[in-house]
Amino acid sequence: MKKSSILSLLGLALLLSVALLLTGCGQKEPDEIRIGIIAPQTGPVAAYGEGARDGALLAFDKINAAGGINGKKIKYFLEDNKGDQAETTNVVNKLISKDKVIAIIGPVISGTSNVAAPICNKEKIPMITPTGTAVEITKAGEYISRVCFLDSYQGSVMAKFAVQNLGAKTAAVLYDVASDYSIGMKDVFIEKFTEHGGEVIETVSFTSGDADFSAQLTKIKAANPDVIYLPAYYNDDSLVLRQAHGLGIKATFLGGDGWDAQELIDSAGATAEGCYFTTHYSSSDPSPIVQDFLRDYQAKYNRFPIVFAPLGYDAALLLADAIERAGSLDPEEIKDAINATEDFPGVTGTLSLDENGDPIKDVAIVTVKNGRFELVTKMRP
Repeated sequence: MKKSSILSLLGLALLLSVALLLTGCGQKEPDEIRIGIIAPQTGPVAAYGEGARDGALLAFDKINAAGGINGKKIKYFLEDNKGDQAETTNVVNKLISKDKVIAIIGPVISGTSNVAAPICNKEKIPMITPTGTAVEITKAGEYISRVCFLDSYQGSVMAKFAVQNLGAKTAAVLYDVASDYSIGMKDVFIEKFTEHGGEVIETVSFTSGDADFSAQLTKIKAANPDVIYLPAYYNDDSLVLRQAHGLGIKATFLGGDGWDAQELIDSAGATAEGCYFTTHYSSSDPSPIVQDFLRDYQAKYNRFPIVFAPLGYDAALLLADAIERAGSLDPEEIKDAINATEDFPGVTGTLSLDENGDPIKDVAIVTVKNGRFELVTKMRP
């Protein structure tokens, strides 16, 4: 036999051996479940990231203590994206290419979620944001989903509640012209309040950081609405409430999840009494799943959770549930299981995912009563 023929046969044999070896390796799944968590732990929105992170880690630690998922323990890789878009790109690529995660929890805010989503979808890695509310996030593709409701969703619920539960016939709207969050909720509230038979009789704006709202509130007082919708954050909300009280305004104030902070009550005091706002859950909810979460969270961290924590917890548990249902660590099969989620029992509500990966779930409506947040009801649009 010629030398070239022998070398050819030897080369073929070597290639077959390598192929068989690689095939054998490909059939063996890892003995751990590698999941990435992206949350700002430094920077201006670190508090949000810490809440979502702690909720997710509580869920994963409980799962591991119970034996893992299908006999495999979760190994998580935590990355601080600092709430920065460029840093988000870096950590997403690291988690996928170096750490070989099969799914990602996060990011936390909408701007960075919009950066991560197209990358995860392109690389076919499932991503569940606990708290990114921008509409565009899940439009990145079928590998992207969330457990928080959209801003438009809660705006619709508050409009329905105002008319059907409070009997409001007229409304004024005071919104932050510099905030996409505030503008988006304002637009939906006006549309839905009108559809439910109400009339918006005054709309005025401010810019976050303003200290004097007397001009806007004077116009609203003259209009004499039944309710005032203020889709803003607690620091602005508390100022408005105090100044409205000083002007003798008696209308009921309504808001969104930006009101959901103890600082609102601390700052606004008695002027916050009787307001209503939409949020993701209420710690006063007597349901066992909420109270069990609160007990476990406080036992682990020795502090009360902010609203981002139960959302992080729900995102982690929903992912774990999908992995268990998939019976596989293949990201595509996990993605399919996530998208097929129905009636998942979360702390922030029983949810099903729609065709866009967005949750269909109840919105909690909370009031301030005797200096405390108290659950009023749960509703859907």
